[in-house]
Amino acid sequence: MTLEALLISVGGLLVSALGFLFGRMFAQSERILDIKRDTYRSFLERCPAPNEAHFETTLSEAEVQREIGLMSIYASPEVIKFVGEYFAQFAQSQPLLLNVDQAGHPEFFKVMTSYNRMIWAMRHDALAWSAFAPDRRKREYKPSVPPNSGE
Repeated sequence: MTLEALLISVGGLLVSALGFLFGRMFAQSERILDIKRDTYRSFLERCPAPNEAHFETTLSEAEVQREIGLMSIYASPEVIKFVGEYFAQFAQSQPLLLNVDQAGHPEFFKVMTSYNRMIWAMRHDALAWSAFAPDRRKREYKPSVPPNSGE
């Protein structure tokens, strides 16, 4: 075997090994992103929607703790931060919004903006490696309706 053939063989083995490792990392990343998406979907099915702030809504503490536990494993720190902010805003605004029929109530805008920020962070996190991820200019949530529009 010539030196040239040996170098080609070793180079081919190195490229194959690197391709295998890259493929494994990519597959693992895709698997984790799938779990994130499922975790977010499950959380949002149980999470109170902003409209529910107008009604007496009680959350099962055990159920919320389970969902938050899963979120703490798979969600980004930014998502966890916005989930906490949403629950805090929901709890603060709900007593003021109970049985209020007024459209565009300022407290409702606060709840809705907080919810949208949480959803935006989830979208950004779940689509991080996707072609559908928000580009750099659109990574920060900007409300389409100004927060003081209802006042």
